[in-house]
Amino acid sequence: MKMERAVLSFSPDAIRRPVTYLLVSNYKLRLNILRAKVMPGEEGRLLIELSGDKDKIRQGLEYLASLNVRIDRVQNFYDVNYSKCKEAKKCFQVCPADAIELRPEDERPVDIIEDNCILCEKCREVCPEGVFTFTF
Repeated sequence: MKMERAVLSFSPDAIRRPVTYLLVSNYKLRLNILRAKVMPGEEGRLLIELSGDKDKIRQGLEYLASLNVRIDRVQNFYDVNYSKCKEAKKCFQVCPADAIELRPEDERPVDIIEDNCILCEKCREVCPEGVFTFTF
């Protein structure tokens, strides 16, 4: 069984379609919604985790693309300004997903582990130096 994370962006019209239901029923995928932002009349976004057969995941993502659902990697929605980091470690302490990696002796003393990040922005909220930016 394979697992893949993606951010799905929907047009306001596509929000009304049962897209996630069809991923489950037509492609036999397990779907976990990690974060959602859906507002009437605006672009909607879902951070999802898909689990299932590798070919079924590929087919499901192709199906979404055919509906003009944009599919992006999680890393496209955050930025880390490494030069600002003063190693306060507050980000590491509040991350609920174990997505913050500390490397004290590195030129990049802090980083986000893309495979763990749920784009919750808790690191951004507590960082006194403004190291993290998000666009979810």
